[in-house]
Amino acid sequence: PRMRDDEDLTDLIRAAAVGDRRAFEDLVLRKRDRVVRTAFQITGNLEDARDVAQGVFLRLWRVLQRFDLSKRFDTWLYRITVNAAIDAVRERGPKGVLQALPDDAGDRVRDPSLGPDELFDLKQLQAAFFRLAARLAPRQRATFVLKEIEGLETAEIARALGVTESTVRNHLLQARRILREGLLRDYPGLTLGRGPDDTEDGDRS
Repeated sequence: PRMRDDEDLTDLIRAAAVGDRRAFEDLVLRKRDRVVRTAFQITGNLEDARDVAQGVFLRLWRVLQRFDLSKRFDTWLYRITVNAAIDAVRERGPKGVLQALPDDAGDRVRDPSLGPDELFDLKQLQAAFFRLAARLAPRQRATFVLKEIEGLETAEIARALGVTESTVRNHLLQARRILREGLLRDYPGLTLGRGPDDTEDGDRS
């Protein structure tokens, strides 16, 4: 159950914050894939993402005692990860294109209801999106990743990035416009239905 998982996570954080290395190792194991995935989607390079993740957890070990247990841990962790990934992009430059994780680098979500042709079309569309997303500014890319790949709500993205919700909506609007224009220009064979960028905010709330 979700509540039990939350309680387990709180117990791990509380123990790790006072120096329990085993608890911290368990916390790292629980969150490592998400940190690597998020960093990878921003840096576009798996080795850079792993370096970012290593730095994130080293920092986490030093500052975990400052975490307010009344807050959502994932939001705090996203903020550390995104800032570290953006710093890596600025220091090293973008490495190729934004892309899907390799099959052996994290869980892949697969829709069993899709047939082979639909899967092929979806893979093409995803590849196009990932390639075009490399044109986004680091903050736009981070916002897009948190919204469209990680599935965070606008308010949580704002907290993770330390910006206002209107700034998040603006980044998303710009990112979606860049991606849609790029798709229409560079991938005319791929058709798009009405997407979340057809409204000011994709939360539908």
